[in-house]
Amino acid sequence: MSAEPVASRWDSEYRAGRYVAERPLPFVDQILSTLRARPGAMAGVGLYVGCGNGRNYVPLVDAGLDLHGIDVSREALDQLIARRAALTPRLACVDFRALEITSRYDYLIAIQVFQHGAQIDAHEYFARTAAVLKAGGLFFLRVNSASTAVYLRHTIVDRNDFGGLTVRYDEGPKSGLCVHFYSREELVELAGDRFRLLVGPREDVTLRTPPKTGSWSQWEAVWQKT
Repeated sequence: MSAEPVASRWDSEYRAGRYVAERPLPFVDQILSTLRARPGAMAGVGLYVGCGNGRNYVPLVDAGLDLHGIDVSREALDQLIARRAALTPRLACVDFRALEITSRYDYLIAIQVFQHGAQIDAHEYFARTAAVLKAGGLFFLRVNSASTAVYLRHTIVDRNDFGGLTVRYDEGPKSGLCVHFYSREELVELAGDRFRLLVGPREDVTLRTPPKTGSWSQWEAVWQKT
């Protein structure tokens, strides 16, 4: 599916109230504690990929980070700007894979965004991250785990030898979209010798609220570019 329909789908989700009432994820605290332990990175410039309408982005900026944000959804960014107009110069509506690299960043944050697409997209996300980070730059990642019990009707469109898989949802808000679920071994393979692992990958498991069944799992990890 091309970027334009995907962006339109997310525009609709944000108009319907996506993330408006949700608190920041605890992973935000991990990001801040890691940066505070490294004053050079803390004082540098970061990139938040998939910043949306600011659920996790705003708390990071309020903590003093010089953090740029990008998202494919114009609606999400408009909602964020309506809350914090002063952040406008830091924000851009663009797909990370099409981002023009004019300068490298001290750190990159991707929370529940590098799971969108198939296995080939996962490879591109990691390659692009290595390209946009400075040597020694930090990479904060939270993505779907393959141990997730996928609840909605779906079709598996690819699997890999490391246990990762991609599904195309056949119902629900992501109907028609592909979403990738990573195994721990796959994450280690994708990082390769480009990154040194600092934290994790650790799995955050959330039980679904009844009547839904099963659990949703996410990997959280922090790497440093070698």
